[in-house]
Amino acid sequence: MTVNRILATYRVAGDRLQSAALAREMAVELTVEVPESLIDRYPRIASEIVAEVRHVEELAPGIQQVTLALNGDLARSNLNQLLNLLLGNCSMMTSVQLTRLELPDEVLGRYSGPRHSIEGVRKLTGVVDRPLVATALKPRGAPLSDLVNICREFTIGGGDLIKDDHNLIDDDLDQFRDRVERCTAAIREEQGDRHRLYLVNLIAPSEQLDARMEIALEAGADGALLAPWVIGLDRVRELTGRWPAVYLGHPSMSGVLTSGSGIAAPIVHGTLARLAGLDGSVFVNSGGRFPLTRPQGREIAEALRCPLAGVARGWAVPAGGMRPEGLPELVEDFGPETMLLMGGAILVSELGIAAETARIRQLLRQQFSSHLKE
Repeated sequence: MTVNRILATYRVAGDRLQSAALAREMAVELTVEVPESLIDRYPRIASEIVAEVRHVEELAPGIQQVTLALNGDLARSNLNQLLNLLLGNCSMMTSVQLTRLELPDEVLGRYSGPRHSIEGVRKLTGVVDRPLVATALKPRGAPLSDLVNICREFTIGGGDLIKDDHNLIDDDLDQFRDRVERCTAAIREEQGDRHRLYLVNLIAPSEQLDARMEIALEAGADGALLAPWVIGLDRVRELTGRWPAVYLGHPSMSGVLTSGSGIAAPIVHGTLARLAGLDGSVFVNSGGRFPLTRPQGREIAEALRCPLAGVARGWAVPAGGMRPEGLPELVEDFGPETMLLMGGAILVSELGIAAETARIRQLLRQQFSSHLKE
């Protein structure tokens, strides 16, 4: 019987002499979690369900690389099941990290992927060949009038996308509705003939997520900021499939997956983000508040843009303390298919929000084609 195989490669702490046994242990833990004697009772389990050990090699003393072939049908079209299959019980083993993932076309075909992707967002904004200028609406605790003014000034300055900060959480639906309606109105009043995108924060009680999405779209917002590792990866897939809108993924809580063991950042912020239907993925980047190198940021961007069967590409959104003086490095690393997300740097600029936004946009215009639809 032909089985669609997912190839998953792991970096594992372990002795070379025990590496074959360790690989077999991982194969069993991820799929059936029973003693070998019980596996032997059922030939189909051994041949079709338990992962096949494809390759084991020593990368360095005490560090092994294990490649497993997993039955893709075990994941079905549920990203929670896919995560459990890929890491599950092995996440509790010592120093196991999923470093590479190859999904067969049949598995990829179960996911609709980003609805708008890079091309669709460009069409909405009218910006055809430069990075988008984005900011975050914050801080939580500021008067609503100040948040509305940020929306207004950023739009006047020519910004392309404003998203709620992931900490901007409203207490109830009425408060959420009032804030979103007023922020959206300020953007629409100032945007002129070029549409600007506004995405609301959708970290909320699970039973309110759909209601908040409905309120946001009725108010004229364009979509949402979703935190897959807070509200659930498959819940994100369900929301992006249900509500036609633009979506960005936020990395909150992803550090528990990507710091050391767990799952490599390009898979988390790139591959899985695209499967969940996110049009772009926010990730912490070099030059900000978090310890990430430039090569690591570029690897995440590559995972967002590389061919993935019929799954559309996603925007790279480097963040975490990006500043205008870092624009040359950001442009060099990520190119035009990037959302340049600067929150605090714009909000505290001595020039003011509108003037600082206009300055950033002008710097980008100098580096990219002047034939823009704006």
